[in-house]
Amino acid sequence: MSAKKFKTAACVGFACFMMLCFGVNGVAAKTIKWTMATSWPSGMVVYETAEYFADKVEKMSQGRLVISVKPAGAVVGALDVLDAASKGSIECAHSCANYWPGKNPASQFFGSVPMLFEPLMQLVWVYEGGGLELWNRMYTEKMKLNVVTIPLGMTHAEVLAWSNKPLKNVNDFKGLKYRTLGWWGDILKNNGTAVTMLPGGEVFSALERGVIDAAEFNTPYADYQLGFYEIAKYYVGPAMHQPSTMLELIINKKEWNSLPDDLKVIVEEAARATTMWAWTYEINKSMKALNEYEAKGNVRLIVDEESQKEFRKVAWAHLDSIAAKDAFFKEVWDSAKNFYVNFVEFEDFMIPVRPEVKK
Repeated sequence: MSAKKFKTAACVGFACFMMLCFGVNGVAAKTIKWTMATSWPSGMVVYETAEYFADKVEKMSQGRLVISVKPAGAVVGALDVLDAASKGSIECAHSCANYWPGKNPASQFFGSVPMLFEPLMQLVWVYEGGGLELWNRMYTEKMKLNVVTIPLGMTHAEVLAWSNKPLKNVNDFKGLKYRTLGWWGDILKNNGTAVTMLPGGEVFSALERGVIDAAEFNTPYADYQLGFYEIAKYYVGPAMHQPSTMLELIINKKEWNSLPDDLKVIVEEAARATTMWAWTYEINKSMKALNEYEAKGNVRLIVDEESQKEFRKVAWAHLDSIAAKDAFFKEVWDSAKNFYVNFVEFEDFMIPVRPEVKK
């Protein structure tokens, strides 16, 4: 290389280095630091999702945006993260909209809905079918919160129940002492089930002591982490109560608006990438967990098809009854229901029948 070319290359390299350090305007690049409070204990797959996202943002922004992830209770309580983000006491939070029905009954559409969206359906509805716009309208217009929300993570279908009583049809749920929450709890109460709401940390001991007969909590992988297979004989499907669950990044609106445009794009795209990673990662882990349950002697049960159809009728009727009293709820429910019908029709045409398979 000639001296002239060497000098030119050195100047270009130095200029690039200075831009990384000081930005295009010659001003020192500022490191923005956010605290993310989560609704999860550390060590769970949903907490791993928040950590994965924070790591991606820091790397993609070359250290310009650093997010410190905190477990539930470290900064605020698990159910206080939404209000804390709105007030600005934290910059952002990671949670699930299923936790906010007391603030707005439509919130659960953006987390999970009994007998409705499977994961791919929910992803398309949220990203492309108007779901995300409704989600943000709920927070800003209906709940008067100072936040912006972005999808951040998804889990696949959950285990319907861990039980020491066989559950195969609608009648088996009558009189059952069952841990669940949200709309599924309301639906089962109307079916004669004794529904109990317990924090995740209390489910194992309640099953072990016979305080409850059965419980649902999370995916096969998450349930494996909590050891339910050790004290319950049966694991029951399908996930009528929670066929998919979407998680959310909640950002204080002032903090969001103050971000440079390129960092906003990084946050959005890191969140989208994290959502895909979380979904695929969790499915793979849950497939292995089901194999472990079989190896350990747990018994797999599936609620019969007629009972599933009956539960769907009851679930949709319950949502219709709420929609009759709440205009915004009806708007969201109509959007979700119409999208579901169109998606099922599309998939029935596009996707071939699954062949019968055996291990």
